[in-house]
Amino acid sequence: MKPDEIGAVFDATAADFAALSPKLWDPIGAATVRALDVRPGERVLDVCCGAGASAIPAAVAAGPEGAVDAIDLAGSLLEHGRRLADARELANLRFIRADATVWEPGVRYDAALCVHGVFFLPDMDASVKRLIGLVRPGGRFAVTTWAKGALEEYGKALYAAVERVRGAGVETPSSRESATRIDTEQALAGWLTGLGLADVRVTRVPFAVPLTPELAWLIVMGTGFRGLLTGMDADAVSAVREDLVASLERDGVDEVEASILTGVGRRP
Repeated sequence: MKPDEIGAVFDATAADFAALSPKLWDPIGAATVRALDVRPGERVLDVCCGAGASAIPAAVAAGPEGAVDAIDLAGSLLEHGRRLADARELANLRFIRADATVWEPGVRYDAALCVHGVFFLPDMDASVKRLIGLVRPGGRFAVTTWAKGALEEYGKALYAAVERVRGAGVETPSSRESATRIDTEQALAGWLTGLGLADVRVTRVPFAVPLTPELAWLIVMGTGFRGLLTGMDADAVSAVREDLVASLERDGVDEVEASILTGVGRRP
C-alpha cells in the first residue's frame, strides 16, 4: 500500500485501536522502551507511533528535560495520543502527522524506535537506513517486530473466513513478506547489522492475548488486519465476524500468540 492508503486504514481503526491498546499495544510499547533504555534528558523519535503506546512511556522515561517526537500518518490515532499525553501532562511529547519516508526534523536524536511499523514502509531497507541517519552517532535505534509464529494461527483463521465470504482468494499484503524477513532473533540482528548498526542485541518477549469473541473481532478492527475488509459491505463484514468467531471456537483457539522481538543497535 501507498503511504496515504496505510494512513487511511489506521485512521479507520482509531476507536478500536484505542480499545485494543491495553490488551496488546500498550504492553508491547512499554517493553520496547525498556529494551531501548530511554534515559532522562534524551531526545527520542518514535516512528509509526500510532496512539502513543511507546511514545508515552518514552516521554515518561525521558522526563521533563527530554523530548519525544512521535510521527505517524494516521491523524485520528495521533489525536488520541495527544489526549492521552495531555491527561498525563506530558509537555515533552509532540505528536506529528508525517511520512516517515521523507520527514526531516532538523535535529538528531539520542534514540529512535519503530514498533510494528517497519514492514509497512514502502522500501523497508532504504527507509530504515534513512531513519537510522536521524540518530546521532553513538545513539540507539530499536525495531520491534512479530516473532515467528505470532498471529499465525489467528491470521489463518481470519484469511479463511474472508475468503469464504468473498468467494475468492485474498492477496497476501507486501507487509507480510517484509515481516517474515525479520521474524527470528538471527534474522533481525543480521538485518539491523547490515543496515549499519553496531552492538546489536535482540530481546524476545513471550506474549499472548486471551481470547473472547469480542476480543477476537477487536483484533481485526484495531490492527492492520482491518485492511482485509476494504470494499466489503456491512453484511459481508458481519458474515466474516461470525465465521471467524465460530472457527476459532470450533478449533479451540483461546488465545492469540503475539510474542515480539526487539532489536536494538548503536549508530557508529
